[in-house]
Amino acid sequence: MARRAAWLLAGTLGVATGAAPPVVVLGGGKSRLFKAGNPLVFSGAVSKVRGSPGAGDVVDVHDGAGDLVGWGVFNPHSQYRVRILAHAPADIDHRDVPALVASRLRAAARRRLTVGLPSPTDTAYRLCNSEGDRLSGLTVDVFNGVAVVVSSAIWLERRREAVTAALLGLDGIHEVVWRQAEARLKMDGWEELQRDGAEGGPAAAESGAGEAPAADAPTQLVLESGLRYEVSPTLGQKSGFYW
Repeated sequence: MARRAAWLLAGTLGVATGAAPPVVVLGGGKSRLFKAGNPLVFSGAVSKVRGSPGAGDVVDVHDGAGDLVGWGVFNPHSQYRVRILAHAPADIDHRDVPALVASRLRAAARRRLTVGLPSPTDTAYRLCNSEGDRLSGLTVDVFNGVAVVVSSAIWLERRREAVTAALLGLDGIHEVVWRQAEARLKMDGWEELQRDGAEGGPAAAESGAGEAPAADAPTQLVLESGLRYEVSPTLGQKSGFYW
């Protein structure tokens, strides 16, 4: 229990001011793709790792010449060895993951507002679309103000409280339901972490606002283009609704 608590606590943090994060060095000829904005560094693109980062830890990503490409979260168990969260030269002033998540979610909400979401005829919509909103592994669908997180990455499991707080800080969001994409988490090394003693992550569907247990949670009647649908945020497949 103490080990898991320490693992989760470390996940709520970024890198302390003045502290040098571990460094992932890209192989020769591999950096162009990531400098262009690709956020997923596969294991085959990595030349070396300086330091001893654990799953979900913050790392800097350098090219072969030692220049900073960006920073992100490391995973030794996954083919996605680094999920870059911020690319140089923009967004590089800090390595505070909770602050970056909150900023990205606010930006995602603003983008939806520009296309009229939510609206009186559309109360179900996708707020965050993983890499499309620069938060690799995070999908968030909203149903009448209930934000349903579908987590497919270990770095998010380590920062569940920060993600939940950021969502509840958005206008119109009054509840968060956390769900796990179990197959994708397995690919991300969740089973290895369980064997190492970091087990006991959030349940497959759990309310983040102290509501009723998942099995007793009510359904939501939502609108899409004026059509009514009944959605089960905790019991349906994926987030409870398909687009």
